[in-house]
Amino acid sequence: MTQSTQVKINKSLPLADIIEKAGTIKEYRTVFYEKFLKNDIYVLVKEGYNANKEANSFNANAPIITFENQQIPVFTEPKHIYDQGAIQDEMNYMKVNGRAFLELAMGHTIVVNPFSKVYKELVPNEVADMLNGSIFNFIQDDVAHIHMQVLIGKPEVEPTALLEDLKKTFASIATVSSAYLGWTFNERIDKKPHYIFAVECAVKNGAEFKEIADVISNLCKPHLKKEEYIDIIRLEPNGNFSDFFYKEDQPFYTK
Repeated sequence: MTQSTQVKINKSLPLADIIEKAGTIKEYRTVFYEKFLKNDIYVLVKEGYNANKEANSFNANAPIITFENQQIPVFTEPKHIYDQGAIQDEMNYMKVNGRAFLELAMGHTIVVNPFSKVYKELVPNEVADMLNGSIFNFIQDDVAHIHMQVLIGKPEVEPTALLEDLKKTFASIATVSSAYLGWTFNERIDKKPHYIFAVECAVKNGAEFKEIADVISNLCKPHLKKEEYIDIIRLEPNGNFSDFFYKEDQPFYTK
């Protein structure tokens, strides 16, 4: 495996930047959880509600906009609602403390900055662990002084059946040009290595890539054991793990 470059943690970065860094520098995961719980976030509400976009306290009965799959989009700043041109119309939103919102939204999957180049999903178990504090148990409090080993390489065993399913599916998605399979591990965060899928695709915005990522995620679920998980990234020059995939790996799918 190839060791990723270590960097000093900057806790003062905007939450959106921390999400992006957490994709390859997993020390930032704890920083993300801490800041999300403390910071204000923004949720979309239906037209005509809270038209002035100001809210000192969150109304649990507000008509929140959700995706068709009932996942709830939230944003670290209002400007990220319009990232990559995914939404053209002006939207109404409400401001609420991150912890307060999670307490009201327990049981739902939360998608943070869903239209940004890099977004973060918070699944129900993850939300519960954030609220009770157990998500921090496996990492020391002073994240800036932890020397983590983030590794990327090739899996010893390839999930043949899963790759065949993905190949068939990618053949029907015009925007997908190639896809790679990797194997990543962080000795301080991960209990064991897990698969990472890197996809090259000609999408116009983050919303379009999210659709592809959702397809991959759904295809993977029957092939994963209960505690297993995967990472999915968009592969592009100077992106997450791009050096490894472009220089040391070969795609398992190409058009």
